[in-house]
Amino acid sequence: MIGARADVGDVLPGRIDMKRTLLVSCLVSLSAVGCGASPAPEPPVEQQANAIKGGQEDFEDVNVVGMFAMNGGMCTGSLIAPNLVLTARHCVSPIVPDNGGTVQCGVSKFGTPYAGGGFFVSTDQQLSQQGKWFKSAEVRVPTDGDDACGYDVALIILAENVDVPPRVPRIDVPVTGGEPYSAVGYGQQGTSGWSGGERMALGGLTVKCGAGECGHPSIAGSEFLGDTGICQGDSGGPALDAKGKVVGVVSRGGEGCTTPIYGAVTSWSAFITETAKDAAQKAGAAPPFWALSGKSDPEEPPPPPPDAGSAQGQSCGQGQGCPNGYQCYAAGSPETATCAAVCNASLPCGAGLECSSL
Repeated sequence: MIGARADVGDVLPGRIDMKRTLLVSCLVSLSAVGCGASPAPEPPVEQQANAIKGGQEDFEDVNVVGMFAMNGGMCTGSLIAPNLVLTARHCVSPIVPDNGGTVQCGVSKFGTPYAGGGFFVSTDQQLSQQGKWFKSAEVRVPTDGDDACGYDVALIILAENVDVPPRVPRIDVPVTGGEPYSAVGYGQQGTSGWSGGERMALGGLTVKCGAGECGHPSIAGSEFLGDTGICQGDSGGPALDAKGKVVGVVSRGGEGCTTPIYGAVTSWSAFITETAKDAAQKAGAAPPFWALSGKSDPEEPPPPPPDAGSAQGQSCGQGQGCPNGYQCYAAGSPETATCAAVCNASLPCGAGLECSSL
């Protein structure tokens, strides 16, 4: 249930200027200058012009949220629990050295995250100062590395719950090359000028190579290469599989909104699940099913055992049968036949009964 929402007008001077993009809101370059000696793989020529402007206005994916930092940066994130947002680490931390928005793998590092309460998220399709905004309370980042390549993932615990159904992160099944996906984000909708701040979706995309499959010095083993359609402001946004599960987090891309690189959700399953448990505890709620099971599909519960008090021991035979889940059993003469619940390893007996061969 939503509490008193934050009003960005109370904490941010002036209006939200969607043209103001700092390093935290910009996709870093994948050119040879930015990422070492080898250039990133180029997508097919026919896809280079199909940037995010080829997408559609997205009013349905309300669990893909726009993010605004008090320092002026804008990103995208995925609500994966009522009070938990999955996004990119460069949206919540500086990159040092600051090389004009480019990243050199092995050299560019993440600095200390910004203050945990310095972010706001919104489920609105069009971001504005007058919209609904939810304030952050805490920022979590991986503790086992700080390279800008391969560790570009973060989680934001919100100060209150958001009353929209969260996305499920696919923490158990890796992304593979050739897999279809869609991209959603609030970023720039073309390669010239700024037109961000509106949630857009682009489908019909294909994973070029999965995590650990790319074999490229500018793509870490915890990352995968996507298709196209990612621009400034889409950082931290999701790659969604055919079932709508979050499989990737936008990290960086090449010039012209091409060659997007995503952090693979499966690479961070332990980090994500443990943080989800902490977030649930802070909210006084139960953790999401996937945080408890480690699986992105809910487990099918076994069928409930028969109610021992309804038909167990009732007379049967001579035209009087037993209901479903029971069979007619006679230990002696047919006149003494009674209904007995069917049982097996996955269908246990009710209280006070035990399973045995009849």
